[in-house]
Amino acid sequence: MRIVSAELTAYRLPFATPWISAAGHLTERRGWLVRVRDRSGRCGHGDAAPLPAAGTETAPESRAWLEERLPRMTGLSPDAACRALPPASGHPAARCGLETALLDLQARQQGVPLYRLLGGEAGHAVRLNAALGALNESSGERAAAAIAAGFNILKLKLGSAPMTVELPLLEQLCERLPAGVQLRLDANRAWRADETRQLIERLNQLPIESLEEPLRDPQREILNELQALARFDLALDESLPGYLQAGQRLPPLPVKRLVIKPACLGGLLPALELIRQARQQGTACVITSTLESSAGLWPLCHLAAAADALTTPAVHGLATSAWFTRDLGGAPVIRDGRVTLGPESGTGFILRA
Repeated sequence: MRIVSAELTAYRLPFATPWISAAGHLTERRGWLVRVRDRSGRCGHGDAAPLPAAGTETAPESRAWLEERLPRMTGLSPDAACRALPPASGHPAARCGLETALLDLQARQQGVPLYRLLGGEAGHAVRLNAALGALNESSGERAAAAIAAGFNILKLKLGSAPMTVELPLLEQLCERLPAGVQLRLDANRAWRADETRQLIERLNQLPIESLEEPLRDPQREILNELQALARFDLALDESLPGYLQAGQRLPPLPVKRLVIKPACLGGLLPALELIRQARQQGTACVITSTLESSAGLWPLCHLAAAADALTTPAVHGLATSAWFTRDLGGAPVIRDGRVTLGPESGTGFILRA
């Protein structure tokens, strides 16, 4: 069934507390809700949420791309419109929002949940890490609350304070962690190579699950050396696009893990193809939000379910909705650190009136 309208609505979602990382501070999240509708009244939704610090285009660039392409959707089927989308070419967040809306509508028209359209399996529970924000004196309280809620992988942002300040806090926190709980660390390119070598030697003695983007200058040779030194996975995130060339296969990587952010890759389908290629060389993939609204989190959970069916299931970084004081609709329900997607068609997102 063909699309009869395609619309763009701006949104602004305040954070309950500022989101702090080495890349800067955020007090709110802005973006656009993309909505495509067919003549039966079914709607597909997507979230176009640019975040230049994460590697996307700017907000004006995103809006211009969407405003140019939305009128072209009318009269096409969702499948045809999706196949007609150009490569991201500098506008990955905008393309991701539009592609997601089209996939949502396509799944709704077929009467299947989006994860089935993407190759996922029914009844699969998607495991998530807790998002604790920046490491500080109150991290212990946030960690205790997350553990009580059923999370056993806790993610912390590092690099917003000197390493001499953060490392003692980190070691104190680790002393309080129960057995089986690990930390996932993200430095957002905060450190020099010599600092990182020293830190990894200390982290090797702690319950660390992985470390994302430690290097200010992420040279391949140094990352390869650091991964050999670390007893845990190092991960590419912001520097991942530098390894990707349009139309070419994923080259050999210097780390054991990729952080997959569809808003930075141009959509769910490009992300899924990257996961397939990473699987062939034994590289793990974790799907992580770029602080999207609930309209963006729902499809990311479906992508995670599809990725888990394709390769070794991971613990994904999608538990970020609680950072907002309000949202566009209800977010996926997390129980014991997991999201279980139901049989409802589409993504499951319902726009709040």
